[in-house]
Amino acid sequence: MPPLIAPSPSFGGQAHLQTQVGQGQPSFEGKLQFQGQRTPDAKPQPGQPVQAAAVPTGETRLQIALDYGTTYTGVAYLPVSAINLKQRGLEEFTEDIKVITAWPPKEEQEKVPSQLSYSVTPKGCEQYGYDIDDNSLVLKKTKIQLEAMGSRLEELRTLSELLKELRDLDLSEEEVIENGIPEHLAKEPEEIVKDYLDEIAEKTHKVINTDLGRHVLSNVAIDLVVTHPAIWSDRALNSTYRAVRAAFNHDLFPKLENISFVSEPVACAHFTLREAWKNNRVRFRKNDCFIVVDAGGGTVDLACYKVVSIDYDKKEMKLDQVGNPLGATCGSTCVDDDFEAFAAYQLGEKAWEQLTTEGAKHAAGGHTIMRPTLRGIQDKFQVIKHSYDGKESGLTAPIYLPKSFAISEEMKGVSKGALSITPADLKKMFDRSVNKTLYLIQQAVTQVKLGEELPVKTIFLSGGFAQNKYLIQRVKEFCTKQKIALEEGNGSWAAVARGAIIKSLGIYTEKPKFVLGSPRHYGIKVRRPFASYENHARSDIDVDAQGIQWATDQIRWFIHKGDALFPNKPTVAKYELHFSMSANDFPTAQPQNKRGGRGVLQQPAAVFRDVVFLSSSRDKAPTAMSMVKEESEQMYTLKVNLTDVPQAHIVQVETGNKQQGRQLQFHVVVEIQVLDQVTMSIKSGDTVLASKKIDLE
Repeated sequence: MPPLIAPSPSFGGQAHLQTQVGQGQPSFEGKLQFQGQRTPDAKPQPGQPVQAAAVPTGETRLQIALDYGTTYTGVAYLPVSAINLKQRGLEEFTEDIKVITAWPPKEEQEKVPSQLSYSVTPKGCEQYGYDIDDNSLVLKKTKIQLEAMGSRLEELRTLSELLKELRDLDLSEEEVIENGIPEHLAKEPEEIVKDYLDEIAEKTHKVINTDLGRHVLSNVAIDLVVTHPAIWSDRALNSTYRAVRAAFNHDLFPKLENISFVSEPVACAHFTLREAWKNNRVRFRKNDCFIVVDAGGGTVDLACYKVVSIDYDKKEMKLDQVGNPLGATCGSTCVDDDFEAFAAYQLGEKAWEQLTTEGAKHAAGGHTIMRPTLRGIQDKFQVIKHSYDGKESGLTAPIYLPKSFAISEEMKGVSKGALSITPADLKKMFDRSVNKTLYLIQQAVTQVKLGEELPVKTIFLSGGFAQNKYLIQRVKEFCTKQKIALEEGNGSWAAVARGAIIKSLGIYTEKPKFVLGSPRHYGIKVRRPFASYENHARSDIDVDAQGIQWATDQIRWFIHKGDALFPNKPTVAKYELHFSMSANDFPTAQPQNKRGGRGVLQQPAAVFRDVVFLSSSRDKAPTAMSMVKEESEQMYTLKVNLTDVPQAHIVQVETGNKQQGRQLQFHVVVEIQVLDQVTMSIKSGDTVLASKKIDLE
């Protein structure tokens, strides 16, 4: 597949490579699996991946929280002096947490839309957040795509959409001069997230410089805590980490030392609990259990807690998290999706496609976008959505369609140029999200009962979607039946960002551990199908017996420099491969007679194949062995004895060629594991055929 949409090879791709027998260049036919990990503490170097650093006592540090959400993004910050912290205490210190509100062109919003446009703007708009030109294509839900991409089927579907829309793309001189070339066509979700976070980082830099002084970011050590959905995979976390690290770089934040992750429901729980504590809304006792529901735009996330100890006089409380956070992509954007499905049904698929593509001159490239007309319709729907309270009487406000749109008599629910939506229609749009939210809450209640053998005392309902009256009503009904108290809202749209700061300070809980960046690339030498678009050198071409061209001496990197290494959890990259050789050439065990005794089997002669592992310190790793430099790359050769491969992992293949005869394929797994050390190994089933450990630099 062309590099235009090819996924990072470390995360979830598939490849079909083969080995040349006798040259030790393995062939691959499998799926790479990525899990997670950590490394020892070390001081960061400018321009290098962030490394963990212990927080010195007596030092002032700047805490920054980034709540990058599916629909909105928030940033909070707090300078913390150890001396002041000792004098005032953590609880009082959190009153000083500040949330950025200066999002262009508005100056009073605690969050900014997670939307970006690459369209040319005649008005000179910033082209992100609130400040996007009216006629621009707007990319949205890119965060969810960090999780969605990965399988080959999804990649092919994206490629199919891209090719379909490229056919209609206008790249005439006049169009390019007027609107430019749509950049997002050649960008993957991670790159788009990085471009959006570039804007967030620039604004954060500007606001902190204005508020705290322009020398602070150059002289005060910085800890950055990043929130994520409860159900985020390691692959999505890695993409998030790479995008955040690239945006919040050392040019803008030269003293950034540590990056950590906190799940959104955990962050929300810490702010919500603190607010309830401060305002005396709840009176917990030891062993009380509660659930925090963070109902946002893209996801609904839940976290369960038990009070381990509590001292009201000292304002001290210790919490233990119960079970694992729960979550699903059932936030308020699902209501928007169901509205679009409703409108498409009412108007007809062709009319809806015409309506939503009107005014669009660029292809989407497989990304989730909002075209100009759809933006206008969605904006009108948002007013209706936010006011819906679940009542079944009365009609909602109609949504007027553009005057240029051709309305036909067979369209359902369209009158006088407007699309009508009844309360019954709205209920259907809400029920998928609301019912899934209630299902998650029931799961959490059951998790507490089974795990702790204790009842849930309180449910805290927070987040933007939690402001909806219909959702509140349904959760109230649930809590009444279950005899659980409900705490509605928390008075802060930026609860997650504020809570992430509180979590990073270790209030009521342990501080989050730091995420590190892999110091090197790690991979192996392979040979791959020859492809001119991959810039394979003609000198590396080898032709096999079937006439297939292969590029030899290529490198496949599994873990990349800058990939996230998670605390107390090894990052593991696995890849399946097989060695092939003629069955006639493979030695078998031979009987050996002993005088006066029975014949015994003699061990067959060893048949070795080499697997060459490599590591590289370069930012852009080499793709072929001809590019390897002694000062940048290191090589390690592991020898595999094919006679040690268990019989269950040896497959006989009929070639159809009498001269070649039957072929044997020896299936093994190459594994690279990064923790305190880097472990390279070759396994077949439970049998370790070869392994080597090297230091993590």
